Amino acid sequence: MIEIPGYQIKREIGTGGMASVHLAVQTSLEREVAIKVMAPALAADPQFSKRFLQEARMLASLAHPNIVAVYDVGVTPAQLHYFSMQYLAGGDLASRVQRGIEERELVLTLAGVARAIGYAHARGYVHRDVAPGNVLFDANNNPVLTDFGIALATVTGGHVTSSGFSVGTSHYMSPEQARGGDVDSRSDIYSLGVLAFFGLARRPPYDGADGFAVAYAHVFEPIPRLPTQFVHWQPLIDRALAKDPKDRYANIEQFLDAMAAVVPQYAALFREDAVPAATPVAAAPSPAEVNDATTRVMQRAPAAEAKAPIPTAKPAAVHAPVLQKSAPPIAATRAPRSSLARFWPLLILGAGVALIGFALLSRSSKRAPLQLPVAAAIVPAATSTPPASTVSTTQPTAAAITTALPAESAITPIAAPPAQPVSAMDVIDANEAQTGGGLSADLANQFPTVVDPLEDAIRAGRVALAAQRLTSPPGDNAFERFRLALRIEPKSKQARQGIADIAKKYIDYADKNLAGGDMAQFDQYLKRAADVDKAVPDDVDTARLIALSRQKAAAPWLDKGKVAAAAWDKSGAKTAYEKALLLDPDSTQARDGIKYVAMIGEPGFAFRDKSGDGTQGPELVVLDAKVAVARHEVTRGEFRRFWNAAGNAQFAKDAECGDRERMFSGSGGRDWQKPGIEGGEWGDDQPVVCVSIAQAIAYAQWLSRETGKRYRLPTSGEFDRARTASGKVRVWIDACGIGAKAGEGCGKNVARGRSWAAKDATDTNDFRGNNAAQNTIGFRIARDLEK
Repeated sequence: MIEIPGYQIKREIGTGGMASVHLAVQTSLEREVAIKVMAPALAADPQFSKRFLQEARMLASLAHPNIVAVYDVGVTPAQLHYFSMQYLAGGDLASRVQRGIEERELVLTLAGVARAIGYAHARGYVHRDVAPGNVLFDANNNPVLTDFGIALATVTGGHVTSSGFSVGTSHYMSPEQARGGDVDSRSDIYSLGVLAFFGLARRPPYDGADGFAVAYAHVFEPIPRLPTQFVHWQPLIDRALAKDPKDRYANIEQFLDAMAAVVPQYAALFREDAVPAATPVAAAPSPAEVNDATTRVMQRAPAAEAKAPIPTAKPAAVHAPVLQKSAPPIAATRAPRSSLARFWPLLILGAGVALIGFALLSRSSKRAPLQLPVAAAIVPAATSTPPASTVSTTQPTAAAITTALPAESAITPIAAPPAQPVSAMDVIDANEAQTGGGLSADLANQFPTVVDPLEDAIRAGRVALAAQRLTSPPGDNAFERFRLALRIEPKSKQARQGIADIAKKYIDYADKNLAGGDMAQFDQYLKRAADVDKAVPDDVDTARLIALSRQKAAAPWLDKGKVAAAAWDKSGAKTAYEKALLLDPDSTQARDGIKYVAMIGEPGFAFRDKSGDGTQGPELVVLDAKVAVARHEVTRGEFRRFWNAAGNAQFAKDAECGDRERMFSGSGGRDWQKPGIEGGEWGDDQPVVCVSIAQAIAYAQWLSRETGKRYRLPTSGEFDRARTASGKVRVWIDACGIGAKAGEGCGKNVARGRSWAAKDATDTNDFRGNNAAQNTIGFRIARDLEK
């Protein structure tokens, strides 16, 4: 049972992966509250603690009737973070929609949620998880937006949620969220549109077998249609759910105006008391003020207080008096220090300045003095207690240097620090510009070495890596430590290896999610690995591992695409190839597959049919929607398969084969295997000749049985349209010179085209009987296409 001084816990009312929520009574005020308590398994992880406290601080700074109110923040005796908030006993929107919600009630709910979102946007926050489960109702039936745990602080440009965790509920997330891209306030407007669709249709606009399928639908599927009775809402839904953010409503006010136009009969109910999104609320401190106030409290706390047991009373750091600018400074509430305690920082400052001044004077005859900002970069502020990690008042440890660096995102390319204030790293950067990297001997002499900053940064990076603090929290993660080491020594193998190890950790996480079927999470982890690896651009091994993971994820979809394409299933093949490309954007197979699918069945599309034994038939080219013709004449090798399987038994003897070059010659022992063509070897890749039209028709019938498709000889018109043959032989045509059907008692079967013989230099018709053959005549085949 959770125990929190000042509260009587009644029961658990909800639980999730990060926290549990309990109904409690705040005994001092005798009011029911909801208490959110961090999960014990996550309490030791700084990044989860930061995210949990960030949500509380954010909610405390947002004073709005449609946003859940926070009353208190603290730590339980079991060292678990908690915050108490407004208890909302009216259930959530999802339950109301399932029971049936009237249009009027839905309109008022959407308006309340929209005003809450607009208020948050005006203060620099994007919610990123506007879903029915996060819209609750108070005792007065007022909709209240909750769960700001993954909100994005756009005013500072930083992400509250550590990348790699689910960002948004898949059924309600925007396409840019599904892609893992950048989001702004228009992402919440998209989710608000999905919320409206859900309330009207009683289902989300997109569904699927898993989160990946739903995310894919948000990105690629068209916007669905509403039931007939709500068709007047469709224009609003179409714009709110636009795939491209620039095509959506630009802000909440535009959304509310559009809703007023859709349901004018209810407009007065929600527009009269609408709170303008841009109206400032003086009592609500900004996120920067909240963080600054908390930072001041933490910095001013003496070491003895930091080690004291956690107080049972509510922490002063999060109450309004501390956050308000009119509150007395925290330092004024402490017991007075002794005289020595008050002045020792000044003594250290003076000593540090004197030592460095002496060092600079001793070198003045050799070079210009180096302006080292001792007080800013090395010596703590006079009002602060020296950190326990400080080894020397004149030695800048990695921790001191990191503190002096400008705040930046956990994984961005290394950026130069700002010109002001000057820090120890500015000195190092200037030195690197002169020496080409590393520390010169002169500069090293001005940093008395008790702890090597490079070694200290690498050691801190390894500690953070072992603790799984890969790229967060800011200022205390492995990536920033190793990147700092690279700035000190760009060629440091240990720092480069440390960054590679971080990237490989994310690759491992991605592969585990791939095995579990979570494609969206897989993609997020690999993107994080690639971002980390940018710090070492020439690390080809890590880049190769990232590419291999993506190829592994895309492979099943590529296989599905091939199977669907072979069956001429254009829709199924396109979907499979697009999913493969989503998982592996560099996949040439996926891109080529999408192009191939677009050509299936179109004129010029080339393909082969498979026989029952898995072998492929002649290559065919589509002429139109009805027929495809072989690109080349049937070869000796292809004809041999037929002859061995059926032809030898079907025809008692070979056809009598004449020689085109000898007008009165007999067969002379010529047949399709020994055509007697002078001037070279007639191999298996050459067109088969000495084949009668009866044998050609028999080959087409056999191939039809083998493939399950209808093959035949081409007509004269089809022959004219498909002139892509070799020109070495003339071919049999499905026509008869005397009007009968070819091969059925026709004494004048037609052969057309040119051949290797000098007499066939032009396209001439040749008329032959059913069993007659010639060493200049072969055949091509055509295939009727199914509708």
